[in-house]
This record gives sequence, structure tokens and C-alpha cells, in this order.
Amino acid sequence: MYLNYLKTLTGFAFMALTACTGVRTISSADTSSAPALINKQHLPVSNKKTSLTGPPEYNPDTVSKVNKPASNKIIEKGGKYVFIPPSYTMLRPEKGIEKYSSETLQQKARKIKKFAAENNYDTAVAFFIDMQVKSGKDRFFVVNLANDSIIKKGLVAHGKGNEKFTFDRKFSNDEGSNCTSLGVYKIGKAYNGAFGLSYKLYGLNKTNNNALKRYVVLHSMGSIPDTESKYPITQTEGCPAVAPVFLEELATILDNAPKNVLLYIYYSGAVN
Repeated sequence: MYLNYLKTLTGFAFMALTACTGVRTISSADTSSAPALINKQHLPVSNKKTSLTGPPEYNPDTVSKVNKPASNKIIEKGGKYVFIPPSYTMLRPEKGIEKYSSETLQQKARKIKKFAAENNYDTAVAFFIDMQVKSGKDRFFVVNLANDSIIKKGLVAHGKGNEKFTFDRKFSNDEGSNCTSLGVYKIGKAYNGAFGLSYKLYGLNKTNNNALKRYVVLHSMGSIPDTESKYPITQTEGCPAVAPVFLEELATILDNAPKNVLLYIYYSGAVN
């Protein structure tokens, strides 16, 4: 009887050892299944969250000749960017369309050209973001307003809202919403923040007139690729962030424009 009992215990022990080995094998396989486009050298070595604070400070358009106390300086409430593992962004498909509508873009371009001429903005070029397109696809467009042609295009991030990472898009103009705001923006002067080169944005509609209060700016993030991806890209707290290389191209246009360039963030079907 004791011999049979010993055989039974041995069998259970073998089964438990096999099960543990199987779990470790599956876990290892899941980790290695990430696409080759992810550069593992840029991922944190530990499992701790990596927080980057910013963008913190910028100078206003009109700088007073009198030095003001440090307490009166404008400080950007960029918040903290918490590292999101690439595997998390692949949990489920992102909502949206794969390709922008050229017809809608042309309609928006004609609307902006008229608005720019009536309000003393640059009528040669304007920026457009189609928020109905998935974040991994080109949805930021630089348009020649003279002939409605696309000069440049690239990826752009949207606000994550009150979620860790959203697979849809929510729009809000409220402070603390961390959402993208739809509407027309005047692109202001450049400054150097925690994300490097950045441009202030002034919302010109009721749907985005809190942009300055919310410290929503145009900046770049190293985690945003400069080519299309089948997975969602980095998300922000409301800022339209782009790849560093793409921002350099935009900066060439902005810094040489005779008047302020307009940015139009729209979503097909929404009133904006």
C-alpha cells in the first residue's frame, strides 16, 4: 500500500513540475512575440514605471522688459508620461479608419484658406490633422493652400483622456481632461521645453479655446515613429505630438512663414 502511495506522490510532483515549466515557456514566448520594429534597447531594464515630467516652462509671446519674480513665470502642466509597454498597445485593435479622406481634406483646406485670408493668417500653407484616422497611420498633413496639394504627411499622437491608454478617441476642451480638442489653432512662437523644440498653440474656437490654459502645444516625442505602424502609437495629455524628424520639417515651414500658420484638428462627422 505504501509503495502505491509513493508512486502517486511521485506522479503529482512530476505533473506540477511540467506545468510550471509550461507556464514559463508560454510567458517567454509572449514576450518575444513583439514585432521587430520595436527597439528593445529603448525599453526600461526594470519593471518600474518610467516617468518623464514636462514640458515645464516657456516664455510668453511678449516678454516684459522688467524682470518678474520667478513665481509669476508661466509653467506648463505637461504632467507625467508613464511608460506603456508595447505589448499593452496590441491588446485589441484601435478604432478608426486606415486612410484619410482626400475629399474631406480638400473641403477643410478651402475653409481654412478663406478663414486665413479674412483674419490675416498665412494663406500659403496650413496644417491639418484628421482624427478619424488610426494613430499608426499618416494623419498629419501639411497642405499647399494654393493648389490643395499635400506637401508633407506624418504620424501624430492624440490625448489619452482619463485612461491609461485608449483604443478610441475622446475629445474635450476641459482642463484636466487629457483629451485632444477639435478646432482651428493659431501656431505661436517656438520655445525650448522638456521635450525640446515646441510651439505654443492658441485655440480659436469654443471647442479648443482652453488650449493655452491646458498647455497644449505642438512638440515631438522620441517614442513616436516617423513611418506608419499597424499598432497605435504613444498618447499624450492632449498635445499633438509628432516624431522628432517630422517636427524638424514642420519647424522649417513655421520659422520661415511670413504670418502665423493655422492648424486644423478635425474629426469627420463632428461639429468643428
